[in-house]
Amino acid sequence: MAGRDLPLLRRLPDGPAARTFLVAVFIDAAGRGLFLAGSALFYTQVIGLTTAQVGTGLSIAALCGLLCVVPIGRVADRIGAPQTLIALQLWRGLGFFVYPFLTDFTQFLLVACFLGMVENAVTPILQSIAGSIAGAGTPVGTMAAVAVIRNAAYSLAALAATLSITLAGPAAYTGFVLANATAFVLTALLLLRVRHGLPRVAATADPVSALAALPWRDLRFLGLALLNGVLFLHMVILSVALPLWIITRTSAPEPVVGVVLFVNTVLAVTLQVRFSRGGDDLGHAGRLQRRAGVALAVFCVLAAASAGSPPAVATAVVLLAAVALTFGELWQSAGGWGVSFQLAPVGRRNYYLGLYNLGASGIAVLGPGLLTVAVVGRGTVGWLVLGGVFLVTGLLVAAIADRPAREVAVR
Repeated sequence: MAGRDLPLLRRLPDGPAARTFLVAVFIDAAGRGLFLAGSALFYTQVIGLTTAQVGTGLSIAALCGLLCVVPIGRVADRIGAPQTLIALQLWRGLGFFVYPFLTDFTQFLLVACFLGMVENAVTPILQSIAGSIAGAGTPVGTMAAVAVIRNAAYSLAALAATLSITLAGPAAYTGFVLANATAFVLTALLLLRVRHGLPRVAATADPVSALAALPWRDLRFLGLALLNGVLFLHMVILSVALPLWIITRTSAPEPVVGVVLFVNTVLAVTLQVRFSRGGDDLGHAGRLQRRAGVALAVFCVLAAASAGSPPAVATAVVLLAAVALTFGELWQSAGGWGVSFQLAPVGRRNYYLGLYNLGASGIAVLGPGLLTVAVVGRGTVGWLVLGGVFLVTGLLVAAIADRPAREVAVR
């Protein structure tokens, strides 16, 4: 299946700015993947934090990111997305270079909040640059390629991290942090080349036009952003709810959790480009998110059915559920990219994309607690209710995206 997607990848813009950007994406994801593989051990064994302190600190840091994402988007519209991303990467690199010197919770909280202020702003700005690189091509296809590259980098980094921990032990944890910091600096240097290869799109200076283009005046845009956030729950399901469900509520063996993550990664790398076809059309993007809602509803039914079965049956059902969950993830991503690209005025793209991603960012903060209590804790009923929410959400996105909207003032 991967081979069939390669022609699409080859049709991506192949100028120096595009190639450099994709290299920067790979390096950034590889550094991030190394850090994530050992982050929990670094926090607890190197800094000496308790798990409660880690969770509290990262939650507060995530809230800082929610507050900063839209203002940073406005800055990016004024000075340029590449310039802003360079600054954000250097900011993140500085924070990670400081991490190994921390010795208590107060210091950790300060640095985590320092990093958290910019974390949520990175994704919409990356998306904005991908749209600029695509030019007259397909921005959604470019984002699909970016997603493939990032997933591949994460996978390779996870493998390298496993080998490093096996050979080097605890010393590897600090090495992962420094590698991530170095990756941020390297990507900032690469983005200097990207900056010179992209056209500059300035925000409008007309206050009347600017007021008309404010995203909170567009209820259609806000509704789609909120619904996209609901569908984005699949990320929290994969990382938190499903592993907890497998371990505590099914008879499937614990290693199945790792198999689920492997299946998700392989399918994401091989199918993301294929599942993104047609996403540059607003109506079709809405229909992609409708497919996401259906796939996620199917996943919830399968997850509910996995409880109370013999180990072999539970394992088979869980793996089928993982496939449905991944399909939902791929369609949600492609549909979200398409909807946000089509509704974001060019001169205020970073601002709009930042606001659109607030729904997903908010879910990343609230989702773990919500799913743990209301879904995993409720068992079968919790999954079936969530499945109904996904189905209705997907149908609403498709219906709203198909509705005609007033012309946006700034294009």
